[in-house]
Amino acid sequence: MAQLMTIARPYAEAVFALSQEANSLAAWSEELANLATISQDPAMAAMIKNPAYSADQIVSVFTEVMGENLTKEGKGLLSAMAGNKRLSALSDVSEVFETLKAEAEKRVRATVISARKTTVEQKKKLSAALNAKFDAEVEITYEEDASLVGGIKIKVGDWAIDGSAQSQLNKLGAAIAQ
Repeated sequence: MAQLMTIARPYAEAVFALSQEANSLAAWSEELANLATISQDPAMAAMIKNPAYSADQIVSVFTEVMGENLTKEGKGLLSAMAGNKRLSALSDVSEVFETLKAEAEKRVRATVISARKTTVEQKKKLSAALNAKFDAEVEITYEEDASLVGGIKIKVGDWAIDGSAQSQLNKLGAAIAQ
């Protein structure tokens, strides 16, 4: 997965730059999502991996499936990726593009994991604190994990805070063991 992300990043950055220049972030977002969905179809994934098919044959299948929804630039991306045997990274290209788009739009995605259901008041406080911390509109996904015992974990991209009771107990146990 990490290797595919490394492969995907330059393509996503190039598409992002192109879409910003043309003021077409939303259109590219949709087109990349569609291409990623097609590439993940089991039959298409098998075709992409099969060396018996040429890059042109694979691109023509994408073109046929997408129809009018495939732009000239989108076909260019497919051709470049197919020529370099990188089509298996299409879903990662879409994911990296969405991250770049969110950053440009000053939107951030966060995951908050708590031991119990988060109350409306807690959600308001967390939202305000995260919006201020990241100077952006933070879209928060709330999850529950009873194994945390108490407290919360917050993940925003590479940034994370583990304020769970489980984590604190583990740290205490490690300190006592020394």
